[in-house]
Amino acid sequence: MARSHDDGGDGREATKALSGEEGRRVACETGLGKTDKKRKRMGAEAPPPPPAPSQEHRAASSADDGLDYARAIVDKRVREILAIKANRVPSTELFQRLTGERDHSVENTFGDSDDGSLESLQARKVALLVSKSIASLSSYAGGKRIRVCSGFVMCQTDTTGTSMILTSATLVRSLNGDNDVIPDVKVKVLLSDGHITDGHIFLVDFHYNVVVVKVAADLALLEAFHLKGTTHNGAVLALGRAYEGGKLMCSRGEVVNRTSIFGCLELLMSSCKISMAGSGGPLVNYNGQVLGINFYEKNQTSHLPMLIVSRILEQYQSFGKTISPWLGLKYTSLQMMPLSVLERIYQKFPDVDQGLYISKVAEGSPADVSGLCVGDVLVKCNESVLSSAPEFGAMLLDACKDHLEAFGDCAWENMMGEVVIKRQGDGSTVSKSIAAEVLKESHYNRWPAPMTNYKPRLINITPCRGAYPR
Repeated sequence: MARSHDDGGDGREATKALSGEEGRRVACETGLGKTDKKRKRMGAEAPPPPPAPSQEHRAASSADDGLDYARAIVDKRVREILAIKANRVPSTELFQRLTGERDHSVENTFGDSDDGSLESLQARKVALLVSKSIASLSSYAGGKRIRVCSGFVMCQTDTTGTSMILTSATLVRSLNGDNDVIPDVKVKVLLSDGHITDGHIFLVDFHYNVVVVKVAADLALLEAFHLKGTTHNGAVLALGRAYEGGKLMCSRGEVVNRTSIFGCLELLMSSCKISMAGSGGPLVNYNGQVLGINFYEKNQTSHLPMLIVSRILEQYQSFGKTISPWLGLKYTSLQMMPLSVLERIYQKFPDVDQGLYISKVAEGSPADVSGLCVGDVLVKCNESVLSSAPEFGAMLLDACKDHLEAFGDCAWENMMGEVVIKRQGDGSTVSKSIAAEVLKESHYNRWPAPMTNYKPRLINITPCRGAYPR
């Protein structure tokens, strides 16, 4: 009679697995091994006396239990062997699981624009429309590759044939996480046509985690969509480019009301999923307009709106540096507050449907000195109604630029701002003056980043038959 493949190979392998220590343990536990040895010593001529009925019943029951246990062990081992064969994991993926590097390879790509849906077809058109502006950048130090990020062309210099590429400052940030550029770092830029050119660091802002790299190439610009007032809530695309092979990457999503793991208050979130290689790439709408610069987070993607990025570039062009005011506040847009907290706010002042909820006031800070408290709601700044954290950040940067143009660095301590708040205690509306301080490095936003790694290249580790002693 023909024997099935499973009954043959897998069954023999399972039975063979029981021939060693496990088999001896089963025999010991069931008592069968001892009985067989005893019968051999007594010989066939001297069989054991027949047990009493009660003893015979107990012996038979014990033997049956032992055989059932042995069969259960064999069945379990067979199932384990079949499960291993059915779920064989490639050696590279197994290595990544063991080392915990599965999610943090700089060579991992992303994208969901090839599923054939109508939305994916529209996304592909947009991605192709702006593809010439998307680059990949890699940093090197000591002859070793450090990090890889995506980037996009934001502006051109007065010099013909020179373009500026915006990307994440993670590309050149010190490996220990400090706000320092990697010593002797060099940047290579992979353009959309596959050409690799040298990049030169033009601007670094570790507070907002952005860097501008200058390249000797005349590249297509991305049109910026400057948000004014409320945030963009439509469908969006996160774009990037892989350094290995130059693959254009595109992930679909929408802007969502969530908070970021980073300390930057002006960040907004999208449901697009990118890899580490996508950090620094643009978030665009379906008109191809860039909304912000993306940063990698697990299961979501944060982005710094162009409302902030454009002001950083303007300051650098005007003063050769970027200067930000510090108030000593942490706040969140009411749109992003949990419903339980929002209910308490609404009970205090039901007429407020937009503003910034103050969640922390640093002791001795300008905000503390002015009398702002946790639980208050910022509703106006310099007579302008507040609706989002990026908008408030942009107002502060504008006020900083105007003050510097009028008075210069020497009069910074005289920079004053007017804010209107709703008091948590009694719901009253109060106007406060704040004397802003210059932002110091100790107050920079935190941008934690996992250590990067590269895809392991393993040789064939499958052992040859007979390679191990039996």
